[in-house]
Amino acid sequence: MIPAQGLRRSTRLSHQPSGVALPSTRQRGAAAQPIEAAQPSEAESGETAAPSQPGRGPGRGLEEALWAQGYARVAGVDEAGRGPLSGPVVAGACILPASLEGIDGIDDSKKLSEAQRERIYEALMSHPNVVCATAVVDASMVDSINILQATLLAMERAVAALPGSPPDYLLVDGNQLPRGFAARPAETVIKGDSKSAAIAAASILAKVTRDRLMQEYDKQWPVYGFARHKGYGTVAHLAAIREHGPCPIHRRSFAPLKSK
Repeated sequence: MIPAQGLRRSTRLSHQPSGVALPSTRQRGAAAQPIEAAQPSEAESGETAAPSQPGRGPGRGLEEALWAQGYARVAGVDEAGRGPLSGPVVAGACILPASLEGIDGIDDSKKLSEAQRERIYEALMSHPNVVCATAVVDASMVDSINILQATLLAMERAVAALPGSPPDYLLVDGNQLPRGFAARPAETVIKGDSKSAAIAAASILAKVTRDRLMQEYDKQWPVYGFARHKGYGTVAHLAAIREHGPCPIHRRSFAPLKSK
């Protein structure tokens, strides 16, 4: 794997995971049954939506309710990179302080421009009271254990990499809770990056980390255009695969690449 240049408080993954489990929507920590492999989402553009308007990001209501119950360290958890045909899946975990002075514009990473994400990422990473970490699962592991399990593994490892004492409570984007979270205070939140500032912050950490990695991969394999589409199945990317075949970071288990 290429090192994530300039990324502190992060971890790289190459571990074989324990099993993962399928919980109910907004599940709090509890035992669950094993899940089946997920199919990758439909290929999408590497571009993001138009920048969001200031002041319209997610609130802190979920965190505030948990603070009132005595959960002081509430971590948001999110991922980036489930749908691309190449590159890693990355998870972020973030514990935000009660006051976000010095950090403006936190929102779902998909609603932000690249410049906005980079600015917020740097603000999060340099803030003395923000606790955060990222974890990366590479394409070979995605092929080995499937994209769903790789995503849940990345989430587990991102939380495990958080500095200091373990979080008191986890807010996990989506409707799938990793088995490693089942015995601890945790819940899933559908579209959590639009409902929780902590989850949105985690989404920005994951997205920027992954985009920077894809820019580094572009230097190694420039014919694919990874810096532009970040590994998503754009027309140009598919054409490059047809012309040059897959490279080592392509996900061979994904449909367009299975026969390559």
